Amino acid sequence: MSGPARTRGALSDRNFRVYAIGNTISWLGTWAQRVGIGWLSWELTHRTAWVGAISLAQLLPVVLFGPLFGTLLDRHDHRRYALGVNMVLALLAAVLYLLTASHAMRIELLLLMAVLGGIANSAYQAVRLAMVNDVVQPVHLASAIAINSVLFNLSRIIGPAIAGIIILRQSIAGVFAFNALSFLGVLAALFIVRLRPPKAAGVVHGLLAESRAGLHYVLHHAGLRQLLLLSAITAILGRGVYEMLPAFADLIFRQGSVGLADLTSAAGIGAIAGALLLARLRTGAQIRGATRFATLLLGVAVAVFGLCVSFRMGLLLAGVIGFSGVLGSIGLQVLLQSAIDERYRGRVLGLWSATNVAGPGIGGALAGSLAQLFGLRSMAVASGLLCSLLVAWITLRGLYGPVHDDS
Repeated sequence: MSGPARTRGALSDRNFRVYAIGNTISWLGTWAQRVGIGWLSWELTHRTAWVGAISLAQLLPVVLFGPLFGTLLDRHDHRRYALGVNMVLALLAAVLYLLTASHAMRIELLLLMAVLGGIANSAYQAVRLAMVNDVVQPVHLASAIAINSVLFNLSRIIGPAIAGIIILRQSIAGVFAFNALSFLGVLAALFIVRLRPPKAAGVVHGLLAESRAGLHYVLHHAGLRQLLLLSAITAILGRGVYEMLPAFADLIFRQGSVGLADLTSAAGIGAIAGALLLARLRTGAQIRGATRFATLLLGVAVAVFGLCVSFRMGLLLAGVIGFSGVLGSIGLQVLLQSAIDERYRGRVLGLWSATNVAGPGIGGALAGSLAQLFGLRSMAVASGLLCSLLVAWITLRGLYGPVHDDS
């Protein structure tokens, strides 16, 4: 099957189209709300420490609770689980709207809402990934994941723009109302789509016992262990430096907020290109090769970005970082999804979320601390080189995780 045919195959699947459209509507609201929460935390305090604390409150639960929610997912019907989590997220957005619109919001309340939202989001991550596998046939899994990534990255660009318009013309409260309404898209899709029949669940034990069983499964599966390790390395050491783009735009390139917008757009264009490329790959061998290349390229691009003095070259390298980061991330996810025993899917994807979703935020915090001590350039060069060296060491030992191969 040709690359374009594979892509059309995923898009021609009614279930996937409905699910992708519903998710995209919801993602637009989610990205808009992230901007709204950040701006509201600044408006309430005008203190960077509070802005950072609110950001951390939304991120940390994914690391702490993601694997446990993955265990719960393995126990429950995926559709009902996804419906329940999205309803909770919609309710939290509605509460944010009411508190803000009534002028009852305080920074302590916002911190509490950020924590609750982070916990609900950590419950959502594993099922968000698992549902793609439930909706499409295995032959279309790679292109479906790639197309989902394209839509996710487009929503990451469009959602904040929508937030800006709403804040300018109405209020921050309007952003939260928009997000609450956006969940109607994914909820409708979840009611409509047909899912592949689930495999029979195993014997149910205690929650902690099943979590330990999932961790034991990963630790004794060489392929999954290496894929998760590669995800953690590239997310923290490679994509984590991306979180420092505001500092590079201002301190290194002297371009201010306009430069930041240009760098972010370049990275976004590169990310979409990487996702589209993977959607066109035909065989498991091609996906593994592209993933090896992308994970190695990411570290090199970050290191060279740290040495860059030209803003034009910086834009090019930001595009390469976006391209290699997303291509590597999607490739690793495809390999992982294709290698998981169905009985452990939720638990493994919970661990994946803890590394791949939360990793860039953790890497950004680490990069910021190191940049404060050693400078932005030195931090980026060291982080990129260490990323490439670790990736090379792991891939030389063999990149596992077979995918469906229809060549």
